[in-house]
Amino acid sequence: MNLRLNSLEYAVLLTAAAKKHQQVGAYVAASALAVAREEVSPAPVETKDRLRTLAEARVSVNRIGNNLNQIAHVLNGGGEETPERLAAVLAVVERAVASLDAATIATMQGER
Repeated sequence: MNLRLNSLEYAVLLTAAAKKHQQVGAYVAASALAVAREEVSPAPVETKDRLRTLAEARVSVNRIGNNLNQIAHVLNGGGEETPERLAAVLAVVERAVASLDAATIATMQGER
């Protein structure tokens, strides 16, 4: 197989291969096979940026959930908050995480 590249394309591949500590040919072969096997899915930069933003948002929501669990622990030790109110707050967090998950999956599948 012959692959024709202009100098800019080759430079891009050379840089990407160097980041993986590979020769250009090995990098191109590994990348092409990964796509062909559907192990990875090429995505436009804007999609990758959206996915990164969604992932960061999901981490933030999970941190909120962890903080709420810590609050629950303190409250269980004699605080005045009702379990119903705490459960309601946790339900909001669970819905937010589910929504972020759905948005992430939709973005990965190319939906809006």
